[in-house]
Amino acid sequence: MENNIVSFIIENIFLFLPVGIAGIIVTIYLYYTGKKDGKIIKDNLEADYITFLKYKINIFVLVYLFIFTIMIVIGILSSFYIPIIVGAIFALIPVILIAGFKNNKEKG
Repeated sequence: MENNIVSFIIENIFLFLPVGIAGIIVTIYLYYTGKKDGKIIKDNLEADYITFLKYKINIFVLVYLFIFTIMIVIGILSSFYIPIIVGAIFALIPVILIAGFKNNKEKG
């Protein structure tokens, strides 16, 4: 399966390359030409948390953990062990970052 996807991308590189480069150029253009509103908007971050028993849990952490769990289950059932490890590491990056930001916020 991996050979088919890789060969498909390599065969169609002349299609994917301009689309990718155009996306990067548009993103950079919009980043540098965007104007700030000047309004100060305070975000309500309490809506991002739910209370389960006595603990406040971030909804996004639950979503990422759900994705992680589903990747593990599907990977084990289909016996793709190396993609499980790589995908699980990528799926846990946001959880680690959210936990790190929360600890920095509590300290400082």
